[in-house]
Amino acid sequence: MAVEWQESYKIGDASVDAMQEKLFELTNTFLASDDLTVLRPVIVSLCKQARAQFELEEALMRRVSFPGLEEHMAQHQTLLERLISRSMDVGKGYMNKPAIAALMQDWCERHVPEEDARLRQFLAASQSA
Repeated sequence: MAVEWQESYKIGDASVDAMQEKLFELTNTFLASDDLTVLRPVIVSLCKQARAQFELEEALMRRVSFPGLEEHMAQHQTLLERLISRSMDVGKGYMNKPAIAALMQDWCERHVPEEDARLRQFLAASQSA
């Protein structure tokens, strides 16, 4: 099952939005394959992309004094820890694709439309004030 990027997921920062959309693309690449030679580098790319996107998003939240920063950062950290743990399993020759798929699908289908929406709303309110 693919995850679908929607324009409504954009938070209003072009750099963060582009990186977030790339995370969806990588997730779909992962979901579409059962070939370990494809999946291994995709998992590495997912980890790198998530880390870079979270750092950029968190820097933006700091810059605008987003009130939910700490909780949002904790969610980012939890995803990264889980993703890195699964990535380490792959390095040991064990692929738990369903666990990684569930993790990324939950992120794309819950965190982005719900949690990132709070940031989007905060940014929109800040710009109109």
